[in-house]
Amino acid sequence: MVRWIIAVIVVLIIGLCVYVSFSNKLPDGLGVTDGLLKACPASPNCISTQAEPSDTIHYIEPIVFTGESKDAQLLIESYMLAKEHGRLVTSSFGYVHFEVKSQLIGYIDDVEFYFPEADSVVHVRSASRVGYSDMGVNRNRVRQIQNLLVN
Repeated sequence: MVRWIIAVIVVLIIGLCVYVSFSNKLPDGLGVTDGLLKACPASPNCISTQAEPSDTIHYIEPIVFTGESKDAQLLIESYMLAKEHGRLVTSSFGYVHFEVKSQLIGYIDDVEFYFPEADSVVHVRSASRVGYSDMGVNRNRVRQIQNLLVN
């Protein structure tokens, strides 16, 4: 009986890993279009500073910074590479896209930063590619970056 239970658990874990592997494809529509990042899906595994403030599931406040936007962008890039173990997908002046892979299961989050030219603000979209809930990981990530730029 114990061997049967272990076999079922192993099969479920392998199935989950295969599902995550095939589902972790780069989504279409990332980047900035007419000053906007891609909208969040209905699932609660995405947050965005450009969601409607009344959308309490997806909305998070934009990050306000002082100084030059290039310095803020470099600080965020350094943080994401060091602390989040992010993989830099795209970096140009005013826009950065990272993939952050969870260590346990291998879920990938797409984390985008947009620095409008005329503002001292960073817009962020952080979204999981797979699953329904992210257990607050994306919101916590953005809060840490907010703290990084405020301090």
